[in-house]
Order: sequence, then structure tokens, then C-alpha cells
Amino acid sequence: MNFRDPATVNINISLPGATPEEMSTQVVLPIEQVVNTISGLDEFSSQTSEGSARITCTFVLERDIESAAQDVREKVAGALRNLPPNIFPPVIQKADPDSAPVLTISVVSDKNIRETTEIADKQIRRVLETVDGVGTVTITGGRSRQIRLYADAEKMNAYGITINQFQHAIQNENVEIPGGRIVRGASEVGVRTLGRVDAVSQFGDIIVANVNGSPIRVHDVGRAEDTFAEPNTWNMVEGKEGVRLDV
Repeated sequence: MNFRDPATVNINISLPGATPEEMSTQVVLPIEQVVNTISGLDEFSSQTSEGSARITCTFVLERDIESAAQDVREKVAGALRNLPPNIFPPVIQKADPDSAPVLTISVVSDKNIRETTEIADKQIRRVLETVDGVGTVTITGGRSRQIRLYADAEKMNAYGITINQFQHAIQNENVEIPGGRIVRGASEVGVRTLGRVDAVSQFGDIIVANVNGSPIRVHDVGRAEDTFAEPNTWNMVEGKEGVRLDV
């Protein structure tokens, strides 16, 4: 018995300077709306990152790869007038089955995207990596947990505390963070950390400095926020944000 892979066509698009979310809403969505009208389309998925998007169109087995690719070219050409004017010409490619992952899993759920990401990472990716014969499992899209620390500039100045003191106090607590990034605004500057903690209050209790013999803690001069990391990639499945695993 002869087996063949379903016809799969990739659309690669570049828009310099666009965020992953802008790529999703301004580029991927308009293309999805027209491509979804092609006969025999079985699945539409996309991955977006800074300035680029990759759309994968998978067709039912009955569709021929050549005619499917031509249909995609025509639909994308017709959608160009609805895309940002500075977009690079989309590149349409017929997928090579030999260079593709042997298995792609798209994960979407009714939970928020952070919980969905944790499910994909802890309950699916880590299990798959223990299976005999599996090399690597690449995860794209989703959003990991991120603790953000914000320092109020006025309160910092009142205590005579510098932003460097604030940042060093966090680092000295042996929290796993990168160099950090200072965000300056009208009333606050922020230090952001990617470290994982059990409770946000642990950050709020960190001593930043001692002023007149009294400890000044993070919550005295700012606040800690438990939120999502900014996405480096954006993965959409049937119009919904999700997580993709390539095995």
C-alpha cells in the first residue's frame, strides 16, 4: 500500500519592525480569511515572531500539491491590498515532507495562555522527550510566567535609593534573572525579572536598602506583578492563540 503525505503549502512573510502580535492581527488574519475559502483546506496554522510570519496550510489527501499551491498563490495575491504597504512580497513554498518534523502538535484550550503554555511544556513536551527514538521537541508560541518589578521614581528619590541599588538587591537574592531592562516612564522605572518564585510577595519583601537603620523593601518603593512574558513568537491555531510542539 502506498502512503503519501497531505499537500502542505507554507507562506513566509516579512514585515520589518512589526511585533509578533501585529504580525498576527495585521498579516496572518487577513490571509487566513481568504485562504480558508480554498476547497479542501484541512488545517491553517501560523507562527509569528518579530517581523516575520510562517503560515502552514494543510490540505485533505485528495488535493494535489501543485493545484493547492496555485490556489494559495492566487488567494494571497488577492489579499495583498489589505496588508500593510511596507510588507515584503510573500514567499509561497510547497513543503518538503523529508525536512519537516515527524509530528506537529498544536495545543489550545479554554485556559489563559500562560496555563496553556505550562500544560504544553510540563505535561506534553517533557513526556515526549522521554519516548525512545524522539530527538528534540521544539516549542513555539505561548507565554511563560514572568515576574515584573516596578520601582516608583518619586519614592526612590525620597529614600535616596538609585535604580542600580534596586536592581542589585534583586540580583543579590540569587534570583535567576538576566541583566534586566530599565523602563523609564513619567512616574516609575522598572526592573524586569524572568525568575520563577512561588509567591510574588517574596519579591516585595526583598530589602533594597537601609535608611536611618530601617530596612526599605521592594514593596516600600514599588510593586511586583505576576504576569506573562512578552512573546518572542506567536502561534495561532484556527484563529486562536496556542502553543505548537514540533517533534
